[in-house]
Amino acid sequence: MRRIKWLMAMLTLLLALPISAQEKDWEPTGVWPFINKHFRTAKVYAGVFHQTETEVPCNIHVGNHTLWYSQNDTLMEAIKGTVTRIQFPNGDIYIPVGSEQMFGRIVRQDVIDGSVARVIHVRVVNQKELDQKYLDHINKTQNALQGMTLSHLADTEAGVIMEQQPLPMNNLYYFQVRGEIFPATPKNILSHINPQRKQEYRNFTRSAEIISSNESSMLKVWQEFFLKR
Repeated sequence: MRRIKWLMAMLTLLLALPISAQEKDWEPTGVWPFINKHFRTAKVYAGVFHQTETEVPCNIHVGNHTLWYSQNDTLMEAIKGTVTRIQFPNGDIYIPVGSEQMFGRIVRQDVIDGSVARVIHVRVVNQKELDQKYLDHINKTQNALQGMTLSHLADTEAGVIMEQQPLPMNNLYYFQVRGEIFPATPKNILSHINPQRKQEYRNFTRSAEIISSNESSMLKVWQEFFLKR
């Protein structure tokens, strides 16, 4: 409950702040684990058979990939799986992808065989690295306790609050082709491209140093093997 009240106080403050050029450099932290630095009014589409459109201040929680929004001065969390599209005022559009219904930002949109085709970027918490960071922090604190006074320890740990540090994040990419959304992994890509170009794809990924977590790399693959067939 105290966490919700604290978040509401922060939300009130952040809604009042102007969006600066530094917003794009924002990294989620344990204290503020959201995709964006500010809650901003966005168009939210929900429902499958009877889709509704609502404009509401909102943000995306990176921990569980749910939509958080403000309604009547109350911070709410949307039921997972109910939101089909989020469109922020800066043009960023997020849609749910994968079995876990994670929200991904549409990086590029085209048409393939008459159907909408997309490259989608998903940011997820690197839980393994996060756990290691906490373990290292605990070990460091325990080691520092040995042979140190409390005042010395306080000086040593001053300003080091784990939850205020940026969260370690991973970049995932998904492709949407002919109505199917799939992770942009080499195995999946090979199963969706022209069978006659499979060896060409293998050669391309080696020569072009394609990295599956890099946006530029994924766009190169998209351009070469999905738009050019």
